[in-house]
Amino acid sequence: ITYRIAHLIENQNVRPDSILAVTFTNKAAQQMKERLNALLRNRLGNPLIATFHSFCVRVLRRYISAIGYGNDFTIYDDTDQLSLLKSCLKDLGLDEKVLQPRAALSRISHAKNHGVDPAGAYQQAYDPKTEKIAVAYEMYEKKLRHANALDFDDLLLKTVLLLNQHESIREMLNAQYRFLMVDEYQDTNRTQYRLI
Repeated sequence: ITYRIAHLIENQNVRPDSILAVTFTNKAAQQMKERLNALLRNRLGNPLIATFHSFCVRVLRRYISAIGYGNDFTIYDDTDQLSLLKSCLKDLGLDEKVLQPRAALSRISHAKNHGVDPAGAYQQAYDPKTEKIAVAYEMYEKKLRHANALDFDDLLLKTVLLLNQHESIREMLNAQYRFLMVDEYQDTNRTQYRLI
């Protein structure tokens, strides 16, 4: 990808700011930037090389108000998410010994990564425990929204939602990033694929 980017800039006269390269980890993104800087000899103007999540944060900080959040949203880390889910379980009167918070949070993350909202999780529930997780998921989402917060999974989901619902924003980003490259494309999940 770095050689392709260098070729586009040096041999095809492509503007660096019209190139977006996404990868999975901060380490991979940093390595790509370093390789590209070495190839281009620190030439002025750089393409955007980012992880999926950091690209989404960049988009959301600018445009998330279009889907009803404040641009100053908070990103909840694992500890924040666990604390919030425990609060939901307590409010619902669900015993943490019966419904373990980490396991429930893992199920919610799995649902989000497969594009399943709380209503869909409830429809897919196959026993009382998964029904309770779906109910906790719904409250978890409401509390996130009330706090103007997103969890890590939401970064991709809310960006996909934003781009699906707002054609003008989608077209603006498509016009800006004319060249899109994805590192390890075969490893993208459904949400990442929809984003791309």
